[in-house]
Amino acid sequence: MIGKLTMMHALLAVAACGSIYLAVREVQRRYISQWRLLAPPTLGLGVALGMAVIQIAARQPGWPFIVVLLAGLVAGGVRGTLMRIEHDLYRPTVAVSRPAKLVLVWVALAVGGALAVEIAAADMNPRPETVRFGAALVAMLCAAAMQGRALALAVRLHRHFLPRQERPTSHRSNRRTP
Repeated sequence: MIGKLTMMHALLAVAACGSIYLAVREVQRRYISQWRLLAPPTLGLGVALGMAVIQIAARQPGWPFIVVLLAGLVAGGVRGTLMRIEHDLYRPTVAVSRPAKLVLVWVALAVGGALAVEIAAADMNPRPETVRFGAALVAMLCAAAMQGRALALAVRLHRHFLPRQERPTSHRSNRRTP
């Protein structure tokens, strides 16, 4: 059964499992840390890029991957921009309902499912190239959406929660009062 699988498939499977695991851990946590925010989408995007490389090596066109990547980044960026962030005395928290948090897990599972379709289709005798190509596009869309969400949240956290001494002051606040 594993005659047509490559080492690339094994590495992508490990990365997909890591992305799912870290997405579940992010959903369970109350506070946001930037490395935990960026780790699941980075692994997911690695899986999607690996699947895209496999498809491009199989002589599929590369431009749909770029289009889907940009669409996913925009959709995830919009989602990350619209999320509400709160701050207590300790750390910033994302104020999102439980079902909305589970969307991240479902998107990570979609990347893993697309990889499972790729692995299953790679072993079939008449290879269904359109199924493999579609699975790679779905993985790219989902991973790019996760990455866009994470980048938008990271930018918002960095901008909004800078320490007071690092914030630029206006010219009026620099004036001395007699």
